[in-house]
Amino acid sequence: MSEIPLIHQVPPDRMTGPERMQALLTPGVRPDRVPFIPFIFGFTTKNCGWDKADVYRDAQKSFVAQMRSLEQYGYDGGALYGYASAGAWEFGGEIKFPTGEWDQAPVVTRFPVETEDDVDRIRVPEDIMHAGAVPIMYEFSKMQDRAGMPVTLQMGSCFTCAGNMVEPSRLLKWMVKKPDLAHHLIGLQRDFFLELAKKWTELFPGRMIMGFDGGPTEANALISPKQFREFALPYAREVHEKALALGITHFHTHSCGEQNGNLESYREMEYGQPGGPPGMMSFGHEVDLTRAIEMLGDKVIIMGNVEPAEIQMGSAERVWELTKTAVLKGKEAPLGYVLMAGCEVPIDAPPYNIFTMLKAAKYYGHYD
Repeated sequence: MSEIPLIHQVPPDRMTGPERMQALLTPGVRPDRVPFIPFIFGFTTKNCGWDKADVYRDAQKSFVAQMRSLEQYGYDGGALYGYASAGAWEFGGEIKFPTGEWDQAPVVTRFPVETEDDVDRIRVPEDIMHAGAVPIMYEFSKMQDRAGMPVTLQMGSCFTCAGNMVEPSRLLKWMVKKPDLAHHLIGLQRDFFLELAKKWTELFPGRMIMGFDGGPTEANALISPKQFREFALPYAREVHEKALALGITHFHTHSCGEQNGNLESYREMEYGQPGGPPGMMSFGHEVDLTRAIEMLGDKVIIMGNVEPAEIQMGSAERVWELTKTAVLKGKEAPLGYVLMAGCEVPIDAPPYNIFTMLKAAKYYGHYD
């Protein structure tokens, strides 16, 4: 196992973080080294002495904590608002913010759809700007705008968010026995996200707006690649194409969990506007980065995929080795690569392990 070098033994950067991200998002330009965006939320508010729930329920604390943690650790990128249980609160359900010792992120406590009759009743909210987390997201986007950074907008995935409207096992049963019910709920999420895209392009005209979508329920542990093509792909593809036409600049899609069987289908989606910043796609540790590059490296910037459990439970030496492997594989991606955790960095991860990832990106990630 390699010895971790001291920081003075690490090659110095030739670009600032904003310069590095600008280079990454400019077609034909290469940054000085692999950027590091850890994919980090509740850790940051805890890091600043606030409740971990504040990263989801308080836009100002969320933005400030993320930016202060970025300043402290020196990683790249900016602040982002989003969580995997989106879609329930916005349609009249209820969520619980993470407050307990083992809580990591919001969870659904009451689904807005409980019976088949509820499917006919439910509608896209008329006042979409006051639906669920949208007001928090809007305040967060305004702070991004004032700071001069790209605005982000959580927009999916339609399939995962439909699985937050109704108990996921019920959605999976409907896919087999009553597919029209499943398609209706997924279509409602599509309509909701497209309305959000329209609002954001009106509220932030002329700005770079990145759509963010992530789909843990699309994992092949829950649905087959064939089901992905029927129930997830058409709606995600439509949202991307129509949102890009409305003025969303590009997408970051997080392929969460074991989705090896879905990679070929993801090729059928668009992630950025022609001639503009390329889209980005991140992967869990279950998807080998070499395989991800083979399948999607000519379409998107590849991101990932150090296992979050190792970031929390592993030694610094173990994190160094995993990061080294990811960086050396990822930097071969033709459109660029970003070092990232395979999913959210655990709230109780040792701070030095995050610093270790940054050092490994600096040590192994420089381009000639």
